[in-house]
Amino acid sequence: MQDEQDNAFDIEAILDNIDKDDVNPAQKTSSYFLHSKEAFEHLRKTVSFPFVGPCKLDLRHRWMLRMNLVKIFAEYQYQSYLMDPYMEDMTSILIAPIRKVVYDTTVGDLKGQPMNEQGTEAFYMLYIICKTRGYKTIVKFLPHEVSDIEPVFEFLKMQDNRKAAWETRYMLLVWLSLMCMIPFDLRSIDSQASKASDRIPLVDQMLDAGKSYLDRAGKDRDASSLFLARLLTRKDTCGLYLSEFVGWSKSILSATPNIFQAIGIVGTLCWIFKIGQREVLLPIADGLEDLLSHIESKDLFMSNSTMKKLIVKLSQRVGLCLLKVRVAAWRYQRGSRSLASNLGVDVGTEKIQTDKISTMIVEQTENDENFDVPGAIENVIERLMNGLRDRDTIVRWSAAKGMGRISNRLPKDMADDVVGSIFELFSEDVFELPNGEPDISSVSEHTWHGACLAIAELSRRGLLLPHRLTEVIPWIIPALKFDLKRGAHSVGSNVRDSACYVCWSFARAYTPEVLDAHVRKLSNTLIAVSVFDRDINIRRASSAAFQENVGRMGIFPHGIEIVTVADYFSVGNITNSYLNVAPFIAKFVEYRSYLAQHLLEFVIPHWDIAIREVAAECIAKIAVLDLDYAFSDILPALTKMTSSLDPAIRHGALIALGRTCKAIKTHPEKSVEQKISAEVLESIVKVVPTVPEFMLSGFGSEHIRQAICVHIGCLCEAGWPVDSSVVESWKTIVYSTLERAEESLQKLASETFRALFAQHGHLLEVEFEICVTRVTSTSAADRQGQRGFALALGEIDYRNPRYQGWTTKVIGALSKIAMHHSHASSISAAAENVADAEARRNAVNAVTNIIRVLDKQYQQVISRELSKTILQMYFTGLLDYGIDHRGDVGSWIREASMQGLEVMIPLVARLDHEASRAEETKQPYEPYLSNEDRAQVLSKLLQQSVEKIDRIRACAATVMVKILNARADPQDDESSEYILNPKHAKRIRKVIRESIDLNWLQPADVYPRLVQLLHLPEYRSDLLLGFIISAGGLTESLVRHSSACLTEFVSNLPVTRKDVMDRSPPTLTLVEFGNEIMKIVERYEGQDRVIVPLLEVLDMLFECGCMLMMEGEYDFAPMVRFVRRQTNKCKDTRKLSACIRTYCGLCALGGKIKIAILQELLRLLVHGFPKIRRATADSMYLMLSGSADDLTPQSEKVGEILVNTDWNQAVVKLTPIRDELYPLLNLEKPKPTQAK
Repeated sequence: MQDEQDNAFDIEAILDNIDKDDVNPAQKTSSYFLHSKEAFEHLRKTVSFPFVGPCKLDLRHRWMLRMNLVKIFAEYQYQSYLMDPYMEDMTSILIAPIRKVVYDTTVGDLKGQPMNEQGTEAFYMLYIICKTRGYKTIVKFLPHEVSDIEPVFEFLKMQDNRKAAWETRYMLLVWLSLMCMIPFDLRSIDSQASKASDRIPLVDQMLDAGKSYLDRAGKDRDASSLFLARLLTRKDTCGLYLSEFVGWSKSILSATPNIFQAIGIVGTLCWIFKIGQREVLLPIADGLEDLLSHIESKDLFMSNSTMKKLIVKLSQRVGLCLLKVRVAAWRYQRGSRSLASNLGVDVGTEKIQTDKISTMIVEQTENDENFDVPGAIENVIERLMNGLRDRDTIVRWSAAKGMGRISNRLPKDMADDVVGSIFELFSEDVFELPNGEPDISSVSEHTWHGACLAIAELSRRGLLLPHRLTEVIPWIIPALKFDLKRGAHSVGSNVRDSACYVCWSFARAYTPEVLDAHVRKLSNTLIAVSVFDRDINIRRASSAAFQENVGRMGIFPHGIEIVTVADYFSVGNITNSYLNVAPFIAKFVEYRSYLAQHLLEFVIPHWDIAIREVAAECIAKIAVLDLDYAFSDILPALTKMTSSLDPAIRHGALIALGRTCKAIKTHPEKSVEQKISAEVLESIVKVVPTVPEFMLSGFGSEHIRQAICVHIGCLCEAGWPVDSSVVESWKTIVYSTLERAEESLQKLASETFRALFAQHGHLLEVEFEICVTRVTSTSAADRQGQRGFALALGEIDYRNPRYQGWTTKVIGALSKIAMHHSHASSISAAAENVADAEARRNAVNAVTNIIRVLDKQYQQVISRELSKTILQMYFTGLLDYGIDHRGDVGSWIREASMQGLEVMIPLVARLDHEASRAEETKQPYEPYLSNEDRAQVLSKLLQQSVEKIDRIRACAATVMVKILNARADPQDDESSEYILNPKHAKRIRKVIRESIDLNWLQPADVYPRLVQLLHLPEYRSDLLLGFIISAGGLTESLVRHSSACLTEFVSNLPVTRKDVMDRSPPTLTLVEFGNEIMKIVERYEGQDRVIVPLLEVLDMLFECGCMLMMEGEYDFAPMVRFVRRQTNKCKDTRKLSACIRTYCGLCALGGKIKIAILQELLRLLVHGFPKIRRATADSMYLMLSGSADDLTPQSEKVGEILVNTDWNQAVVKLTPIRDELYPLLNLEKPKPTQAK
């Protein structure tokens, strides 16, 4: 029984516990095997227990060891070479006991006994090491004595296929594959071998075992393929067994086996042709062409990516076997390279001369064409060409490498034909446009990717001769920019990545003289892709290719300066790449125009809106570097693009044109009117009026409107010359955009509204009245306009004397909208007279923006009465708890109100402080903010800082810290005095210190700190309300921390004021706490948002005994009446359940209260809801059986009835049973009231 308990555990809990100490991803990578000590400890502990017999380490500890080791090695998955100095020792720790258990269970004293789970763990850990570092490294440290072969093989046969772990079989097969390489005849090793037969029994058994693992889906299939290949390619086995295996493979594959077995067989053949001797493989190579053709005819096989890759791999290796082992004499060899010579360092004439000589194409005296190419090679090349077109990357990559290997053994003419065929892949489905440019919109990205990989492999091996570069580079340039739209996404990132690989291989293969003619195209394109590509890996790949060319060629213009800026990390951030790296590179004349043209042609019309927006900022920065070029090329091109019917092109061009015009106009060196042509100037002005109407409405119109708003805002801020008719068209679009449903669009339109009227005339009174009318409209059809125009009214600069007279009306209208809501917990979206949440939030934000703009002129524009209205608006916003189908939408208004207080309170308090100082000798100054206002602000913020939404708590804390620490002189926070000093401000500052790094998103950090402020009477009511809402909520972590803090606080309170010692700090008593509870009841009765959590808190306080401590000192009758009112006609099961539990808590008071409560509980026993009846019965039973002193025969009878009755029955059947409880509880049954 104890073993079962030990084995029962939660694996997920173990994994979570292990993950707690994970290394921070931002940490720097290690430079050595940091966890070597821990790894050795885990390995030694694993092998310290016996591998045979009962397992002495329980399942939980075995899993802990396993997971800890997995965690350690996972951190070095990408730096596994750091473990090399420790690899032999780690392998030896495991392999020694493994070798011992192999001998003991096969030929030793424990022969026939199975290995236990501890041995399986040892094999698993050996596999983990093998997986991390690779089997080729680990196999070097495995023992390979002759005497090991038979025991290891026998141990492999002992592993039950259904029970043994596949990691065990995998490592045994890898071990056997190593031992198959021993240089002794297996016949001399096999104890069962006979001279009378040519066959070797041990080999027969090994082959049968290996074949049985070829149909597995795991790694043991791959290890079995390697094992069989090693065994069949031995000199003493290949003559007899290799042809038999090939024949068996043909028969199995012809019979259409399952896909896993087919993969295993073909994988084995691939290994055989990789490690076998050519003279051994030639007899079977010719016969495999028919097998490959048969496999290709099966749809089952050709639909599997792994199978297709193996077919390509086997085909190329068969082709290599058919061709003589040679290195092409005609290949191009660059010779030695010197970075010092590329950087201009004097390395001596002799060295330079040697480099020049080594760059020649190698000429050999032998005739390169003096051998025949087998006819099967054509089929191999055709299969590889088809592999380059395959839809799977692994197939294309294998075909590309095969093409390079095969071409290295072909004659020059035939290899040249192969290169030409690869070039033809680029031209498939390419059409010529009327302007002579190629149209690649219909090409396959898979074909281009495969072709680029093949070109890179050929050039890397020197098989792409220099005269071919003129043909291939015109295809590589568009491949670097390959990006085709396919529905809602694009394809081509793999093509661009492979094209970067081609450019990287060029740098390693050719001399500067060879590439000199193509330097300008390559350098410009690589730089553009490095800074402008959408994908981070492409930008980094292109940057690496550029860096390789700079280092090995030394002919790229300004290469070193650019490489130091456009490095791996700087191009990783797309914003930094566009806005910092690209403008830096554009300072060099050689790259400036190409970068601008690349932006205009490929990036500004890009399908990704985020790319278009950042590209618009980039081209504006590049334009100011050469204003003449901007006037002559950039502006006309952008203006032309704004007339495109493609929404993406028009969107990008509108934003780019606006930002470029703004950048140029604000540049002090040139005058726009003098430098730009009249036609271009006029076309820029008419861009917006000529936008078709269909683009301003319908699908995608939000992007065009966003671009138009940005365009108008930039031209207005730049003071671009426009006539009145254009301004009117701008106004029309801005007004219509303010009525859109998209919030981001309304915000942008309101900012454009401000820029428009700030630059081009004042807002007319008629227009102002229209705006106010739209804001005050209560029509449900005008909701969106109400939201947008509320934001627009907040963007007006009321410091302007022309607008100061409108301030009262505007703020009055906005305040009316902001306070136009019900205090109930839900708001009907269809209510005609209630502004929706977005409109209320926008109205609050608009008033806040007005205050922010007025700044020190606040008291000159805003009267005291209007300031009181604003403050009341913020207070009302903090009471907004409206909800709809989206949840607590009132939190938007509460957050906006707190942000408004953050702006208003320090500003007005500072102005009051300055005014009171200036009028000290004159009549008393009446401040805008009274002491009561300041205390109320702090009280409201304290309430929000303990409520249930994390975001709201964090916002309240930020605002509260700023207000409490506001100084008279904002520039001198150290010496100037605090300007807000409400009551107990010093104590509150001590609790909420700005220097304390308090995480306001974590309830465990917040509630213990703030609960002490309940002692302060000025802030008690609101703060307690916040605690109640959190403690009575639904979120488990929030309820746990808030309720625990509140319970602990209340339990330590003195009962009455008489129990309080004379001391200065104010102290809350239990009686005062009860009175505060009832004050909350009076204020919020009818609002379930508060009442239901309050009932939950009362239940909690009665359960822990806190409320019972003031029995005799406090009148609980009003509380009982309050709970009873909540049960009347209530259909909320959560509320009724809370009332029942609260009733049971009040019953502990005894007397008349208990009698009245029992009457109510008996009434609820026949409630219409079965859930409530069951909850009442359960609560009554727990209440009546909770005190052993009150147990009587009657109470026991009551308990039996409550427990044994099925309260899911109909009320008619339950009523007589309920009635039996009245006499047992000494209660008088109420008389039914007769209807009048």
